[in-house]
Amino acid sequence: MRWSFAIIAAGSKDYTFSSMTNRIFITGASGFVGANLARLLHERGYELRCLVSPKNPALGLASIPFERVDGRLEDLGVLEEAMQGMDMVVHLAALVSFSKRDKEAMFRINAEGSRHVASLARKAGVSRFLYMSSVLAVGHSTDQKPIDETASYNLARFKIAYCDSKRAGELAVLDEVKKGLDAVIVNPVSMFGAGDRRKAEGSLLEALAYDKIPFCPAGGLNVVDVQDVVQGSLHALEDGRTGERYILGGQNLRGKELFAKIASVLGKRAPRFTMPRSLARLLAVLATGFELLRPLTPPVTAAILRMTPLYFWYSSKKAEEELGYASYPIEMAIKAAFDWMLDLDLLDPSRVKALGRV
Repeated sequence: MRWSFAIIAAGSKDYTFSSMTNRIFITGASGFVGANLARLLHERGYELRCLVSPKNPALGLASIPFERVDGRLEDLGVLEEAMQGMDMVVHLAALVSFSKRDKEAMFRINAEGSRHVASLARKAGVSRFLYMSSVLAVGHSTDQKPIDETASYNLARFKIAYCDSKRAGELAVLDEVKKGLDAVIVNPVSMFGAGDRRKAEGSLLEALAYDKIPFCPAGGLNVVDVQDVVQGSLHALEDGRTGERYILGGQNLRGKELFAKIASVLGKRAPRFTMPRSLARLLAVLATGFELLRPLTPPVTAAILRMTPLYFWYSSKKAEEELGYASYPIEMAIKAAFDWMLDLDLLDPSRVKALGRV
């Protein structure tokens, strides 16, 4: 067989799986959302087989019994073999980036990779396929009112590869639905919680902790606890309607409101002023030209600057009514992310004192 049995759990206990049903193959299980969802699925009684990149220690899965498959999304033979005997497939693997240099890789992974995984799942005859997309595949609000799953995609004109590649991934999955795949899609908003290395170096959290950002963004964002998202994903897997997508959101906040909440948790003072939309647009144009010479890195890239004045506000009413979805105030999730970063020394220890942790 092409995969190795995982003994990545507490102590050195050897786990033996039974022949019961509810076996799930997961891509992206070692990531931030994947590890949290895998833990919940295990607690729910599912048996897990997980695709993990070679040499990835999958530390987030350390306490969960699972069958490890070493491979990547482009390893179609590995994927095909790994799906044999599975009842369900959960596809989470994606490349999240707002850097121009990752455009080609994002379309290869987020769009083509999703097309291959969905096609192979249909051919394997799985009973349910869950695809984790993004609200950025839905669009943005043009009137500062929350939008829902029926909104027309309106981000293409901004030429942001992550948004466009996730939208393409959704369409690929829906094409397979037309061919008989029983698939459901979830669209989570921006998440906070322990375990997200993207919230460490180069992140908004780090930038505010170190006073790197002088202005609040002009637009708005919907933010949610990762634990709410994984609960919603479980309900979508078990109860979602075929071919439907569900926005898993939390609180709609203006940039200044979000920065104030983060700063309060960090024991810092939020920037006093909001960046004018005209300035954000000008900086986006300048950054686009600069990126022709050299790449920029988060939290300031041309793509991020183009998104800054927009309102990414959403309604989760459909998920609430059909899945029993619920979300809770974001402060605890921000604190969980911050404490996790400090405990793992993902913040500069010499600056921790200024944040109230010594």
